[in-house]
Amino acid sequence: MEGHQRNLYLYERFNARVLGVSRDDVITLKYFANSLDLTFPLLSNVTSFLGVSVGVQPDGKPIFSRRTIIVDKKGIIRYSRDGSPEFKDILLFLKKLNQEN
Repeated sequence: MEGHQRNLYLYERFNARVLGVSRDDVITLKYFANSLDLTFPLLSNVTSFLGVSVGVQPDGKPIFSRRTIIVDKKGIIRYSRDGSPEFKDILLFLKKLNQEN
């Protein structure tokens, strides 16, 4: 999360926005965001409905590992990687995606 916060200005250069999603409740997310000085939105996804819509629960079972997903302006998932994000890869992908539009 801190890495995304550090790179917000770079994401904005490529017309990208960051959004965190967690199964934590809203109050917990508020304290978490404050503790890390996060300025981007965090969504509480307690029922994990967002996971199903972005393919994170292919068998209907919650997956709790980290995943980075980039969705284009049309709502199409263009990038999805498990594990902690590789910021260089994300920025290069966003640059490419921005040049296509």
